[in-house]
Formats: sequence, C-alpha cells, structure tokens
Amino acid sequence: MGGKTAMISRPASYLATVLSILQIAVDACACLSGFVFAFWIYKDTALLQSVKRRIYVPLSEDYYLVAAAFAAIVLLCFTVNHLYQSRETGLMNMDEATRVLQGLVLSSVIVIGGSYLVVWDPSASRISRLILAFGVAFGCLLVFAGRAFVYGLRRYLQAHGHFFRRVIICGAGESGRQIARKLLHSPKFHIVPVAFLDDDAGKQNTRVDCLSGYETVPVAGTLTQLSGALEKYGAQEVWIAITNADQEAIMKIATTAGQCGVPCRFVPNLYQIPLDTISVDSVGGIPLLSIKSRATVQPMPVTKRVFDAVFSVLVLLLSAPLWPAIMLLIKATSKGPIFFAHERVGRGGAPFVMYKFRTMYVDAHAYAATPQHSADVRITPVGRWLRKFSIDELPQFWNVVKGEMSVVGPRPEMPQIVALYSSIQRQRLCMRPGITGIWQISADRKNPIHENIDYDLYYIEKQSFFLDIMIIITTGFYSARGV
Repeated sequence: MGGKTAMISRPASYLATVLSILQIAVDACACLSGFVFAFWIYKDTALLQSVKRRIYVPLSEDYYLVAAAFAAIVLLCFTVNHLYQSRETGLMNMDEATRVLQGLVLSSVIVIGGSYLVVWDPSASRISRLILAFGVAFGCLLVFAGRAFVYGLRRYLQAHGHFFRRVIICGAGESGRQIARKLLHSPKFHIVPVAFLDDDAGKQNTRVDCLSGYETVPVAGTLTQLSGALEKYGAQEVWIAITNADQEAIMKIATTAGQCGVPCRFVPNLYQIPLDTISVDSVGGIPLLSIKSRATVQPMPVTKRVFDAVFSVLVLLLSAPLWPAIMLLIKATSKGPIFFAHERVGRGGAPFVMYKFRTMYVDAHAYAATPQHSADVRITPVGRWLRKFSIDELPQFWNVVKGEMSVVGPRPEMPQIVALYSSIQRQRLCMRPGITGIWQISADRKNPIHENIDYDLYYIEKQSFFLDIMIIITTGFYSARGV
C-alpha cells in the first residue's frame, strides 16, 4: 500500500502547485482587466462625463506600463504576505481575505500616490488620473472576485475528495471533530477527512457533521479496523485525536498504519484544553506545546472605538430616511411597540438593553429561542422582510454610539444562556459584543451562538482593523442578498 500512497499523494502535491500558479495568473489578469474596464468606461461611455476635467481621446498604449506596474506591485505584496503558499486560511478564509485587503490597500496607495510624484502637471500628461483611479478600484474588486473563484474551486475539489490527501481520524470526540473542522476550513492544506474510527459503541454506524456545507463524515468502525478502513477509503494518513489514549493504544495504531505504509500523526493528551489555545515550538529539536493565556477583559482600542462611533453615526444618518416608513409599517401591521428592547450581556458580564425593530408579535415570549427560519409563526409579515435583509438590526447602531456594543464582535447573548456558560464560552465576554461577526456571516449562523465558540475565539485572537472591514463588507453583501 506504500507505493499506492505515494502515487496518490503526488497528484495532491501537483494540484497545490497548479492552483498556486492559477492564482497568480488570476490575480495578474484581474489587475490588468481593471484598467481595461476603466479605459472602456472612460472612452466609450458617458458614465464619467460629469467628473471629467478635460476632454481628450485616451490611447490604450499609454496605460500598458501603468497597468503592468499595478499588477506587479500587487503580486509582490501578495508574495510578501505568503498568499501563494499552502497555509492556513483561517475560518471562512478570513486570514487570507484580510491579507489580500492589506496588500490591495498598500498597492493602491503606492500606484495612486506615485502618480502624483511622476505626473506633476495632469493637463500636460497623456495619463488620466481618473482612469488610473478607476483602474485600481476595478482591479481590486476583480482580484477579490478571482480569489473567491479559486477558493470556491479548492472547496469544490475538497468536498468531492479530488486530488486531496485523504485522512482517517482516530477519535470521533471533540478533538477529532475540531481537527476535521479545521481541515475543512483550510482547503489550502489540500487535506480532507474521509472517516473517523472510534471504540465508542454509541458512535458506530453514525455520521459526524463537521462543517456546514460539507457532507457528514462517517464513523467507519473501531480502532482495530484501521487497516480495512485505510483500504476502503483510500486514505494516505492516519491522525490520532483520542485525548484519553494511553501510550500502548497510540503505538498499536501507529504500528498498524506503518504496516499499511501510511504516516501516522497524533494530538497529545491535553486534558481537554481547547486546541485553539495550543501553539507548537521547537527548542533544540525538542517539540514544546505552549498554552496561550485565556482572553481577559481589556480596554477597547481607541482606533476601534473611533471607527465604531464614526461608522455607526454614518449608518444612522444614511438610514434615517427609511425609519419613518419602517415604523409606520410595523405599527400598521401588528399591535405593540415599534422597538424591541431586550436585556443582553455585554463586556465583562455587564447587562445592557439592546434595541431592534420589533419583528415578532407582542405575545411571543421575549426570552424564548430565537427563530431559526422565516416561517416561524411568531414573526410578523413585515418582520420577515426586516429580518431577511437585517434591517431590524439598525437600532443597534445606537447601542454602538453609546459604547455598549461594537460594530464587529461576538454576538450578545441572553442572561439565562450566559449563566450556563463554561469557562471557555465565558471568553466571549472579554470584549464588547458586536452587531455582526464571523459567526453571523458563516453557514453555522442558524445554529446557537454558544455552540460555535470557535468563531468568536478566532476573532478575539485575530481582531484587527482590516479583519473588521472584511467582516463588514461581507455582512453588507449578505444583507443585500437577503441571506
């Protein structure tokens, strides 16, 4: 089986290289296409007539060098940010998307800023800064579209098991499920879990739902059936994720895997410590596991607070013309108040009153489980429309202005749920709750918040200005689609 494993692993390696080359080509074409699109709009349409400062017929050859320079700078920034390497992309590709945004912002500043240094007199130059600015803007949008396409291609190949290294995970408990979830979240690893093995009789002949949008993974038998499972599923690796396994059990699995010609890896007994809090270091060739300190309540960064306040005021001002119509519709279609005031738990466990447009009938229990679908009989007809496009959340921007919430952060929970939090779940309370977050834009948003703690822990660890921007942009896209 060793020769077969090597033959199967080789296409996975080739695929990783091919997809990296494809990504480079897509990024370059996106940057160049942005200038082609901007040039066409400027020359052959009347869309920019009102903002043109001069009337002239541009020549396409004047922009070859500019477009090529922008593409080269983008590719250089992406290379420096390791965006063409097979590495973890984070939950929902957020790590990569954030680094892409950083690279595009830097590239745009260099190109647009550089144009003011090179072109002193725009009227005497054959280069229009308007075409340049729109070329950069369209190029950035097309880069995101191209990367979304390649990421979708990776996820499709992973979901169907094409050219990915196939892994059997020994242990269908919490650690095993978390490992499978990590692998599915990061298709750039080119690894796909195909089966679990577990000695627990209650888990036999069941399937594990690891990540929304992917097929469930079967529990294919007990640990003694490893060799048969390797043959049946064509797996090339074995990963051990049994936190209570002793040394003898681990060695038996490793020996069986070795006899079948496949490598074996294992997660050591961490006494139920969450895998997200573990990092691996090496000193003199000795592997060391470091346990990250748990998140504690900390002051909000000034930059985040300023951004929250400015952004929320702008949203409230821009949406103000809609409020009278929304309030009239709510009052005209159901009895009760316009706003729904609800007690939630904020940073450090402090309670506060969160505001929303009322979307349910007044006789609905205020602290019952949140509706999971629009057909819930508690939701009013207007409420279905408000919830579909997330318009009911608009009053929460007032909570942000007051300093009780943030635009991006863990979603605030009800007091009775927080009272049952585990020590890990209580880490959600270390920062101000948010109107939106990674969980809200994930496929798991239909599941209870506290059952998807990995989204919030990821955000707490990785939070940054660019990550907030990516989450806000994605939220706006989903809201516009009514998702």
